[in-house]
Amino acid sequence: MKSRTKRIFKGIGLTLVAYVLSVLLLFHFNILWSSPPYYYPENYTDLEIPIMSMQDYDEIINSHRRPYYFSVNSSSGAAHIIGVNHTNNPSHPHLDSIITKWGFAQPSVALVESRLGFLFTWTQDPIKKYGERGLTAKLAKSDGIPLYTWEPDRENEINFLLEKYSGKDLALFYVLRPYFSYSITYRENNGDALFNRLIAERTDYSGLRNQLRSSQEVINTLEKDYPTFDWATHISSKGWPEGYLMDIWNDSNLFRDRHMIQLIIELVEQGETVFVTMGASHAPRIEKTLIYELLN
Repeated sequence: MKSRTKRIFKGIGLTLVAYVLSVLLLFHFNILWSSPPYYYPENYTDLEIPIMSMQDYDEIINSHRRPYYFSVNSSSGAAHIIGVNHTNNPSHPHLDSIITKWGFAQPSVALVESRLGFLFTWTQDPIKKYGERGLTAKLAKSDGIPLYTWEPDRENEINFLLEKYSGKDLALFYVLRPYFSYSITYRENNGDALFNRLIAERTDYSGLRNQLRSSQEVINTLEKDYPTFDWATHISSKGWPEGYLMDIWNDSNLFRDRHMIQLIIELVEQGETVFVTMGASHAPRIEKTLIYELLN
């Protein structure tokens, strides 16, 4: 009996070892992807030239080039920045620009917007799932170079914003930000369940927990604070209504862009050639700030 039990446990152990080795091999050969890690700069420098605000960006939103590409060569390294329209269409011409600029830059480090997620390349297309971020990740993995997200971690961002805004206002913003990215049809079909899921996922941080407890509370808050805002048909491409939601959006983007610039500065000073992809609005907003910081 003891011998049989021992054989059973030995078999289970060997199975677990085989499973772990299989998973490690899938990661090693880039068949299975995990989210790119955060990059935490050692120091934050004061920026001499302010990052363009979202309000100022509105003045050029319809006139600046897309894709928006610029590069900076410093005495230490280089940065190549490309802002594109977010797309999950593999044939979108902006993605060809990323491939072309990547070949020209020959980067040693890549940075992407957002965190992506797990991907199994045998069954999932990185572009269809993650858009231009997936393409950048694919290029980085193919070339065997480090890949990071340029985003700050959410907790740091929230702590920064809590210095200026209430927990309830921030909770509403973080619930609505992904909500408005879904199609109106999807939102209508999922109703309260979508709001409740986003509340659970997006407000599970110190300072935001229990600030919103239900979908009805979200709706009541919107109707009270934004009585003329048609939130049911609003989509993210239309921006944010004036008031605290727009202010939070602006400050959130400034915080994110400031963090990104710090990463680029530190990596370039270490001699890296950094390739960064982002949504089209970020690139023109950081251009003057980043060029000045890298050349002075």
